[in-house]
Amino acid sequence: MACGAAKEAEMSRLNHRIFSLRRVVAAMLLATFGTLADAKVPIKVSGLGWIDDREMRLALERLTGAREADVLRANAIEDAAVILTSALNDEGFQRPTIEIVTTREDGTEERFTFDPTFEHPVPRTWRAKALRFRIESGPRWRITGVRIEGLTVLGRDDGEAYFRSDAVLLARARANAYSKGRVGRSEAALLDELRRRGYGEAKVEATIEQVDERTGNVALRVVVHEGPRWVVERVEVSHVPAEGVTLPDPSMWSGVNATPTLEQDVRQALRLGFYHGGYPDVAVTLHTRPGPVHEGVRQVVLVARVNSGPRVTMGQARFEGNRKTRESVLQRRVSLRPGEPLNPVEMDRARQRISRLGVFESVDLRYEPAGEGTRDPVFSLKEGPAYETNLIMGYGSYEQLRGGVEYRQMNLFGLAHQSRGLLVQSMKSTRGEYTYTVPELFGESIDGAAKVFGLQRQEIAFQRQEYGATFSLRRALAALHGDATLGYTFEALRNRENALSTVATDAKQLNVASVTAVVTTDRRDNALRPHKGYHGMVQLELASPKFGGVAEYQRFEFSGSYHTAWGRGRWIHVGLSHGVITTVGADDDRNLPVNKRFFPGGDNSIRGYQMGEAAPRGADGRFLGAKSYALLNVELEQALTQTWSVVAFADALGNATQLRDYPFRERLYSVGLGLRYQTIVGPVRLEYGRNVNPRHDDPPGTWQVSIGFPF
Repeated sequence: MACGAAKEAEMSRLNHRIFSLRRVVAAMLLATFGTLADAKVPIKVSGLGWIDDREMRLALERLTGAREADVLRANAIEDAAVILTSALNDEGFQRPTIEIVTTREDGTEERFTFDPTFEHPVPRTWRAKALRFRIESGPRWRITGVRIEGLTVLGRDDGEAYFRSDAVLLARARANAYSKGRVGRSEAALLDELRRRGYGEAKVEATIEQVDERTGNVALRVVVHEGPRWVVERVEVSHVPAEGVTLPDPSMWSGVNATPTLEQDVRQALRLGFYHGGYPDVAVTLHTRPGPVHEGVRQVVLVARVNSGPRVTMGQARFEGNRKTRESVLQRRVSLRPGEPLNPVEMDRARQRISRLGVFESVDLRYEPAGEGTRDPVFSLKEGPAYETNLIMGYGSYEQLRGGVEYRQMNLFGLAHQSRGLLVQSMKSTRGEYTYTVPELFGESIDGAAKVFGLQRQEIAFQRQEYGATFSLRRALAALHGDATLGYTFEALRNRENALSTVATDAKQLNVASVTAVVTTDRRDNALRPHKGYHGMVQLELASPKFGGVAEYQRFEFSGSYHTAWGRGRWIHVGLSHGVITTVGADDDRNLPVNKRFFPGGDNSIRGYQMGEAAPRGADGRFLGAKSYALLNVELEQALTQTWSVVAFADALGNATQLRDYPFRERLYSVGLGLRYQTIVGPVRLEYGRNVNPRHDDPPGTWQVSIGFPF
């Protein structure tokens, strides 16, 4: 029974989305707005749960035409039952019972149990004015055992992991649900891994060895035929010599595994050689000539045939759709000039540079002939909106509820300049800033920005007030997977309602002029939910009267984290940060702003304390700002489901108020547990940190609620 392309696409979407907790909000919105226009033929679904019942009902109304049709005929009713069955099957429910109840035009009801084999099809005479589906899903089939034969390249556990996961502690039935589609994807993934390792003749076949219809337990048998490992003996390149073309030495590929990735590399390397010479139509075909097998290895020869096509020179770059953007801004992003060999790589680089301006929704590139042997590159642009406004909402344990508004302007003056205004209010702070950004201010890789800012926040022992302006240059560092920023800041730093132990000597206000350099690197697999890799940040701030202020200090900070797996569904996270502030060149600390001292504690610091609560205390029990601190965070995270996890953590803090005690004089420790729910903006965290050695007046522990990874 054909459902049409649109219905097949909807089936695929539902197969991957039904029964997922991540869709709760989307389903509720869909249910709310989808019912504004009632279907002419009402459809009801029951048996999946309230949220999934409503989402499936709305999907079926769209697919069957129930919103426009006066009646639904047998074909549409049958199509709806097929969609339901397919969605249930993909979630492991292989024997569902679907009862169809139709209300006829005369008001009478008819009932029919859907037969997915179509041995007993829906009666062709049915015409429904209303439709109900009552679903009994039956037991969920789940893969409880995997027996793999013939796999030697990977360990047994690694091979089984393609078909069954023990990574989560809860909801394992859902994570290991059996369906033909899921098993097929697992077969393909294992086969891809074998091909990636050079086993070009490998085959993988998975079949059901045993199934318990009552419990749904499924045992799989996976048969792997690895075959010999393919190794490149040599690469032969056949081509007509062409002007301006330099090809790589084919011997560089001899002796390595012959894999699909290597074949792509060979093709690309040969194409690049011709691209640089001005042959944009070059075509490279590659085939493998296998040799004999010796000791499990088959020597193969890769034969590359190159058809260079005509040599083409660059015409005049043209732009379409830039109604606001000045053409001079776009032309500067095109490095090739008319008459030079047309290199598609350089033109694609120009397209990426134009895209990085951040003012276009899309940037497409095509070529048009402009005479014999000459082509004009034509950039088709779709400009984005001139401005956008975003509302900001959040919650943190210390600042509690916060909300604000962000206003962005794009493509100012047609120069691709951008501005961003931000105003955020919380229970403890008010913050506002305005940033003006000039992309590629110097060359291709250096952006410029100017920012004015203001902040007032109630800290643990004083009220922080900061107002000023910053001018900065930023450059991406591809080798580090990060960037470098150099900036100048002039700011007025004030402290009010000072209850620190140093209140008698603290300056109420200081004007600070400083130069700041920041370098970052980020090699994490996911910045919002890291499971592997590392990141780091180093910052140096130098303040001096020579720059126009009063204060003189040197403030250095670095932070980093490392993330790695420990078994299946478990990860170790380690964070380390350190800061020190010196006053070389100053007579004393009187002109060291309170705002620049360190006040550790909080949900991203030592978690047994609220923000700033782990700062050193004076003899009178009141807080002091630290001049040096070191913080170590260690976490063990265990997945419960695909979206929930539990963490056990230990935080260690050392700090000192005087540099003679560097790196720290006082040590504080917290241990605790936490629960996390993964969202598209990072984990929502509920954590409790227990203080191991609290000082007098310190809390025994602290609950922390926040969003985002802690370090």
